[in-house]
Amino acid sequence: MAKVKIKENQKSPSQDKKKAKKDKKEKKEKKDKKDKHIKKDKKQKNDTIKKKQKKNQWGKYGTISNTDMYLKREEFLMWLSDVKILNVEEITPQEEKKYFEEYVECYNTATFPSQKFYNFKVWFEKEQLKEKIQQAEIEMQTFDDEKEKQKEYQEQKELIKKQKLQREYQHLHEFQNIAQDMQKQKQIQDLVRHYNSMGNHEVAMRYYKQLNPIHTIDAPPMQQQPPMEYDYDYDNF
Repeated sequence: MAKVKIKENQKSPSQDKKKAKKDKKEKKEKKDKKDKHIKKDKKQKNDTIKKKQKKNQWGKYGTISNTDMYLKREEFLMWLSDVKILNVEEITPQEEKKYFEEYVECYNTATFPSQKFYNFKVWFEKEQLKEKIQQAEIEMQTFDDEKEKQKEYQEQKELIKKQKLQREYQHLHEFQNIAQDMQKQKQIQDLVRHYNSMGNHEVAMRYYKQLNPIHTIDAPPMQQQPPMEYDYDYDNF
């Protein structure tokens, strides 16, 4: 009896496969239903927002009626061409009337994609003003760039001038050192002459050795110290 119950509880692989397929289908249907419900709620919410926006923007650019077709002829034809992508020469009077009703609704609810469809002349003047402002900004930017370039050029010029002054100062310092050295060498030459004239050749030679080899050319010739005379007693030597 127990064996019979076990067999009844056991399911074949095909039955398990069918059940899994059924469960998967039911799960997908539930998901699709849920997604559809979410999309519907979202659409309703967006429609509500749009209605509120239309209500809040009603008459923002003024209001017109179906009798104002010729008053807004230029803007209406532009709207047909740009928004509806229609050839205005091919539409019938009936179609034109129908489209103008839609144009009136968009006008009064302020839902056009561009302000040029409300009043082209005003829009065109604003665009021209914007273009002039942009051009002025470009010119100002160009001026600023030129000014910046001029500033960089001036800074470079000042740097070169500063470097030149530094080199000149360095040269001046070198010349001062040379002048001081020349003055010192001249003083030594004078001392050499002085001690030579006094016959003190030993001191004169000591100063002579302090002279720079370059300045020895102008130095007075060194006089040889006369040999010392000795009295020899040759008889007792």
